[in-house]
Amino acid sequence: MFKETKRLTATDTLIGQGTIFEGSIQTEANLRIEGEFHGDITSQSEIIIGEYGVAKAEIKCLNLTIAGQLQGDVTVTGRLIITPSGQLVGNAIVQSIIVQEGANFNGECKMIGATNKVSTADVESINKNLDNKAENRKAKQAG
Repeated sequence: MFKETKRLTATDTLIGQGTIFEGSIQTEANLRIEGEFHGDITSQSEIIIGEYGVAKAEIKCLNLTIAGQLQGDVTVTGRLIITPSGQLVGNAIVQSIIVQEGANFNGECKMIGATNKVSTADVESINKNLDNKAENRKAKQAG
């Protein structure tokens, strides 16, 4: 009779200052990083790397805001925002991007959208490349 609805808060998951997290995260919820993260993140929602956040990660998400530091490649099906304090060292595949004055973006950007669609084969190739990079990084860490 009553339909259960899922409510997501502004920040559902927080990696706080002073916390170091290594591994993989798969979530439908919003994620905020104020500490340090190493690994891979896949989210159906928004990821925010706060001003004090540091991430060495491959990220796939709906929306991404970078106010801290991110080293790694990103695939954003919505909007990528790099704030004046934000740094992205890596490649980006995005539908929309905002690089605010003072922000640092060192990498390549490929736009996807209504006028510049990326084929399924392109996305699969890109994702395979990201997965291979992640596996190589894990092998380096283990060995």
